[in-house]
Amino acid sequence: MKPAPLALALVLAALAGAAAADSVTWRWVDAAGVVHYSDQPPPPGAQQVEQVRLSSGRADAVPGYATRKAAEDFPVTLYTAENCVELCAKARDFLVARGIPFTERIMRSEEDLAEFRRVFGPPDEVPAATVGRQPLRGFEAGAWQRLLDDVGYPRTDRPR
Repeated sequence: MKPAPLALALVLAALAGAAAADSVTWRWVDAAGVVHYSDQPPPPGAQQVEQVRLSSGRADAVPGYATRKAAEDFPVTLYTAENCVELCAKARDFLVARGIPFTERIMRSEEDLAEFRRVFGPPDEVPAATVGRQPLRGFEAGAWQRLLDDVGYPRTDRPR
C-alpha cells in the first residue's frame, strides 16, 4: 500500500521543522569518570552536567564574525538549578534572543555547587553567568546587556 501524498508531505514537514529547530546537547560525567554526550537529559547522579544549546544549520542562524570573535574571547556560561524556573528561563531566553552562544551548567550535585562557589563565592544565587572571567550574579537584563556590549557581543547578530 502506497502512503498518501498528503500524509507523506506532513511527515516530511514535521521532520524538516524538527531539524530546523535549535537543539540541546547534554554533557555529563558518570560515576566511573566517563564523559557522555546526549540529546537526552542525564540520569540521576550524573556529575559535571552541562547543557549546550546548538543552533540550527540554517545559513541565517550562523553567527556573524563579531559574535564568533566575542564568543572566542569571552565565552558565556549560564549557571542554573533545577528549582530555578521562571528567572532562569528569563536569563536563558535573554541570551537566546540576543543570539549569544552559551553553555548552561545546571547545579545538581555537591561538586557542581563547589565549582559554582569557586567562581562566584557565597551566597548560592542563580541564575548566574560568566562572560569570559567576569561573573554576573542574579539576572538583571540591563547589567547583562551592558557587559555583553562591553566585551563586543553585537546587539543583533546578523551575518554581514
